[in-house]
Amino acid sequence: MWSTPFLPNLLNTAVFLVETAQCVAVLVVNYKGRPWMKGIMENHALFLSVAITVAGCGACAWGISPQLNTAIHLEPFPDDAFRWRIMGLVGASILGTFVWDRLCTALFAPEIFRVMMQQARDTRLKDLMPALISLGKVVGGLAVLASGNLLMVGVMWFAYKKMQPPAPPGR
Repeated sequence: MWSTPFLPNLLNTAVFLVETAQCVAVLVVNYKGRPWMKGIMENHALFLSVAITVAGCGACAWGISPQLNTAIHLEPFPDDAFRWRIMGLVGASILGTFVWDRLCTALFAPEIFRVMMQQARDTRLKDLMPALISLGKVVGGLAVLASGNLLMVGVMWFAYKKMQPPAPPGR
Protein backbone atom coordinates (compact mmCIF):
# COMPACT_ATOMS: atom_id res chain seq x y z
CA MET A 1 0.00 0.00 0.00
CA TRP A 2 2.86 2.43 0.75
CA SER A 3 4.32 1.99 -2.72
CA THR A 4 1.15 3.10 -4.53
CA PRO A 5 1.08 6.80 -5.46
CA PHE A 6 -1.39 9.20 -3.86
CA LEU A 7 -4.27 10.01 -6.17
CA PRO A 8 -6.31 13.09 -5.35
CA ASN A 9 -10.09 12.68 -5.22
CA LEU A 10 -13.14 14.67 -4.16
CA LEU A 11 -13.28 13.10 -0.71
CA ASN A 12 -9.69 14.15 0.07
CA THR A 13 -10.37 17.66 -1.23
CA ALA A 14 -13.55 18.05 0.84
CA VAL A 15 -11.88 16.69 3.98
CA PHE A 16 -8.88 19.00 3.50
CA LEU A 17 -11.03 22.12 3.16
CA VAL A 18 -13.34 21.29 6.08
CA GLU A 19 -10.45 20.20 8.32
CA THR A 20 -8.55 23.41 7.56
CA ALA A 21 -11.64 25.43 8.50
CA GLN A 22 -11.99 23.44 11.72
CA CYS A 23 -8.36 24.14 12.65
CA VAL A 24 -8.93 27.86 12.07
CA ALA A 25 -12.16 27.78 14.10
CA VAL A 26 -10.47 26.06 17.02
CA LEU A 27 -7.61 28.56 16.91
CA VAL A 28 -9.99 31.53 16.89
CA VAL A 29 -12.22 30.33 19.73
CA ASN A 30 -9.29 29.25 21.91
CA TYR A 31 -7.68 32.67 21.48
CA LYS A 32 -9.71 34.48 24.12
CA GLY A 33 -8.11 37.89 23.74
CA ARG A 34 -8.88 40.63 26.24
CA PRO A 35 -8.47 40.95 29.19
CA TRP A 36 -5.77 38.25 29.16
CA MET A 37 -3.94 39.24 25.98
CA LYS A 38 -4.36 41.34 22.84
CA GLY A 39 -7.68 41.01 21.08
CA ILE A 40 -7.69 39.23 17.72
CA MET A 41 -8.10 42.52 15.84
CA GLU A 42 -5.07 43.94 17.70
CA ASN A 43 -2.95 40.89 16.95
CA HIS A 44 -2.35 41.67 13.29
CA ALA A 45 -0.32 38.55 12.54
CA LEU A 46 -3.02 36.24 13.88
CA PHE A 47 -5.82 38.19 12.20
CA LEU A 48 -4.05 38.17 8.84
CA SER A 49 -3.18 34.48 9.02
CA VAL A 50 -6.77 33.55 9.89
CA ALA A 51 -8.20 35.78 7.14
CA ILE A 52 -5.75 34.48 4.54
CA THR A 53 -6.39 30.86 5.52
CA VAL A 54 -10.16 31.26 5.20
CA ALA A 55 -9.73 33.11 1.89
CA GLY A 56 -7.33 30.37 0.75
CA CYS A 57 -9.97 27.72 1.47
CA GLY A 58 -12.38 29.65 -0.72
CA ALA A 59 -9.79 30.14 -3.43
CA CYS A 60 -9.00 26.42 -3.45
CA ALA A 61 -12.69 25.50 -3.54
CA TRP A 62 -13.32 27.79 -6.53
CA GLY A 63 -10.13 26.68 -8.27
CA ILE A 64 -8.81 30.22 -8.69
CA SER A 65 -5.30 28.84 -9.21
CA PRO A 66 -5.42 25.39 -10.84
CA GLN A 67 -1.63 25.16 -10.48
CA LEU A 68 -1.91 25.61 -6.71
CA ASN A 69 -4.70 23.05 -6.48
CA THR A 70 -2.61 20.59 -8.46
CA ALA A 71 0.45 21.28 -6.30
CA ILE A 72 -1.43 20.48 -3.08
CA HIS A 73 -3.31 17.57 -4.70
CA LEU A 74 -6.83 18.99 -4.69
CA GLU A 75 -9.35 17.68 -7.17
CA PRO A 76 -11.58 20.24 -8.93
CA PHE A 77 -15.23 20.12 -7.88
CA PRO A 78 -17.67 18.72 -10.44
CA ASP A 79 -20.22 21.56 -10.20
CA ASP A 80 -21.22 24.65 -8.26
CA ALA A 81 -23.83 22.81 -6.17
CA PHE A 82 -21.15 20.56 -4.66
CA ARG A 83 -18.81 23.54 -4.20
CA TRP A 84 -21.48 25.51 -2.33
CA ARG A 85 -22.26 22.49 -0.16
CA ILE A 86 -18.61 22.13 0.85
CA MET A 87 -18.25 25.87 1.48
CA GLY A 88 -21.44 25.69 3.56
CA LEU A 89 -19.75 23.02 5.66
CA VAL A 90 -16.68 25.23 5.98
CA GLY A 91 -18.81 28.20 7.09
CA ALA A 92 -20.92 26.05 9.43
CA SER A 93 -17.75 24.64 10.98
CA ILE A 94 -16.33 28.08 11.71
CA LEU A 95 -19.61 29.68 12.84
CA GLY A 96 -20.79 26.62 14.77
CA THR A 97 -17.54 26.34 16.70
CA PHE A 98 -17.69 30.03 17.59
CA VAL A 99 -21.35 29.88 18.70
CA TRP A 100 -20.78 26.69 20.71
CA ASP A 101 -17.78 28.24 22.49
CA ARG A 102 -19.74 31.37 23.39
CA LEU A 103 -22.70 29.28 24.58
CA CYS A 104 -20.44 27.19 26.84
CA THR A 105 -18.81 30.37 28.16
CA ALA A 106 -22.24 31.88 28.87
CA LEU A 107 -23.38 28.75 30.71
CA PHE A 108 -20.25 27.93 32.70
CA ALA A 109 -18.53 31.32 33.12
CA PRO A 110 -21.24 33.99 32.95
CA GLU A 111 -18.99 36.72 34.41
CA ILE A 112 -16.43 36.21 31.66
CA PHE A 113 -19.20 36.09 29.05
CA ARG A 114 -20.58 39.44 30.29
CA VAL A 115 -17.13 41.02 30.01
CA MET A 116 -16.69 39.57 26.51
CA MET A 117 -20.08 40.94 25.43
CA GLN A 118 -19.35 44.37 26.92
CA GLN A 119 -16.03 44.55 25.07
CA ALA A 120 -17.77 43.52 21.85
CA ARG A 121 -20.33 46.31 22.34
CA ASP A 122 -17.54 48.82 23.01
CA THR A 123 -15.73 47.94 19.77
CA ARG A 124 -16.01 50.66 17.13
CA LEU A 125 -14.98 50.85 13.49
CA LYS A 126 -11.88 52.87 14.43
CA ASP A 127 -10.76 49.91 16.55
CA LEU A 128 -11.01 47.60 13.53
CA MET A 129 -9.33 49.91 11.02
CA PRO A 130 -5.66 49.05 11.73
CA ALA A 131 -6.29 45.34 11.14
CA LEU A 132 -8.43 46.02 8.07
CA ILE A 133 -5.77 48.37 6.65
CA SER A 134 -3.14 45.66 7.16
CA LEU A 135 -5.42 43.16 5.43
CA GLY A 136 -5.89 45.59 2.53
CA LYS A 137 -2.12 46.00 2.18
CA VAL A 138 -1.61 42.25 2.10
CA VAL A 139 -4.40 41.73 -0.46
CA GLY A 140 -3.05 44.59 -2.57
CA GLY A 141 0.47 43.20 -2.43
CA LEU A 142 -0.72 39.74 -3.41
CA ALA A 143 -2.74 41.24 -6.28
CA VAL A 144 0.34 43.07 -7.55
CA LEU A 145 2.44 39.91 -7.29
CA ALA A 146 -0.28 37.86 -9.00
CA SER A 147 -0.37 40.33 -11.89
CA GLY A 148 3.19 39.32 -12.76
CA ASN A 149 4.11 42.94 -13.50
CA LEU A 150 7.54 43.47 -11.94
CA LEU A 151 7.46 47.18 -12.78
CA MET A 152 4.41 47.50 -10.53
CA VAL A 153 6.31 45.79 -7.69
CA GLY A 154 9.04 48.42 -8.04
CA VAL A 155 6.49 51.24 -8.00
CA MET A 156 4.87 49.79 -4.87
CA TRP A 157 8.27 49.50 -3.15
CA PHE A 158 9.09 53.10 -4.04
CA ALA A 159 5.70 54.26 -2.68
CA TYR A 160 6.26 52.27 0.51
CA LYS A 161 9.68 53.87 1.03
CA LYS A 162 8.23 57.37 0.45
CA MET A 163 5.62 56.72 3.16
CA GLN A 164 8.25 55.82 5.76
CA PRO A 165 9.26 58.59 8.19
CA PRO A 166 12.71 60.00 7.55
CA ALA A 167 15.58 58.46 9.48
CA PRO A 168 16.82 60.52 12.42
CA PRO A 169 20.06 62.46 11.75
CA GLY A 170 23.30 60.77 12.65
CA ARG A 171 22.36 57.28 11.51
